[in-house]
Amino acid sequence: MEITSAELKEKINNGEKLIVDFWAVWCGPCTAMKPMFELASNNLKDKNSDVQLYTFNIENDSELVSQLGIRSVPTIKGFNKGSEVFTEVGLKQTSVIMSFSERLN
Repeated sequence: MEITSAELKEKINNGEKLIVDFWAVWCGPCTAMKPMFELASNNLKDKNSDVQLYTFNIENDSELVSQLGIRSVPTIKGFNKGSEVFTEVGLKQTSVIMSFSERLN
């Protein structure tokens, strides 16, 4: 579920539908949201959704984080057809995270 910078760039460039949770170990709301994000990911897989959910630790690539304009965590970004479709900041519940997949169609 955790994605590397190289994998993320490749999937964006391939035009895949992605929802990425940008987080940090020291972020309390990030830690609270992680199980909800994982549940949303599993629920979408069970529904055979073509939207993939990943987490990305901002400590792993500050340059990419800066390029994507991330200034606080948790931040969720959606990508489709090689472009950023949406950005949502703050802790989100499982149902809200799942609803983001509809914005990528």
